Amino acid sequence: MRFLGILFFLFISIGVFGQKFRFNSSIGTSLISWHENQSTLDLAAGISFQNPGKKHKIFVELKTIGNISGSLINRSQYVFIEPPVNPRNQPISPSDELVAQYRGGQAEAGISWTSQHKISFIPSLSIYSKSIARKISSSKSEYIEEEKYSLHGISAGIGVFIPGKTSVSLQAKIFEPLYEEVTLYGRYVGVPYQSLVSDKHPNYKLRADMNHGHFGLAFAVEVLNLGGAENPNSKSIQASQAIIPSTLLTYFF
Repeated sequence: MRFLGILFFLFISIGVFGQKFRFNSSIGTSLISWHENQSTLDLAAGISFQNPGKKHKIFVELKTIGNISGSLINRSQYVFIEPPVNPRNQPISPSDELVAQYRGGQAEAGISWTSQHKISFIPSLSIYSKSIARKISSSKSEYIEEEKYSLHGISAGIGVFIPGKTSVSLQAKIFEPLYEEVTLYGRYVGVPYQSLVSDKHPNYKLRADMNHGHFGLAFAVEVLNLGGAENPNSKSIQASQAIIPSTLLTYFF
């Protein structure tokens, strides 16, 4: 994330010396289908830089996601280590409800090529960082455990841009994690447990954008293939997949 921050300020400095830049902010929702299905509230912002007459554009995009409400956990498919008993943590019976809450964020910085005056292909190349976390709690224990994934790598994509009063762009991207880490937090011995994921898998994203004047509407579907980690001291984390359809309403300044 520090490297992305350096790039962010570098791109701003380039814009000061004659680049055309555009800022946008967005609000939207996602439906994360991971271990449970959960809706989130999403906030995003971005800056792009493009010289007049040039076909390439430099961009930086940031996004954060936070849960709107918790989702009930299927106890038959979830095993946890009981936290220590104290006034804030009472014994949890097999019939007690457990609740999951999701959160996360992402940052992307890269370059894309397009023409604003005719139908054209849109290749893109970027560096990409994403995190996603699942926190478990109950009415008898405000915090049981949490697993968090951090993925950093390279993203490449290809799409189509269709100009008009309402322009349309369609894009498909593949994200290859070069570094993937999973951390398990919890109130028992052996945690936090942090491990690099060796069985990394590519992730995919499809996105459609419609822009009219200062406003834009985007629909996207992202597939995250998350690796597992073996922890002989407490609890191992199994590989999983998260499918995340989302929408964003954007205002361009």
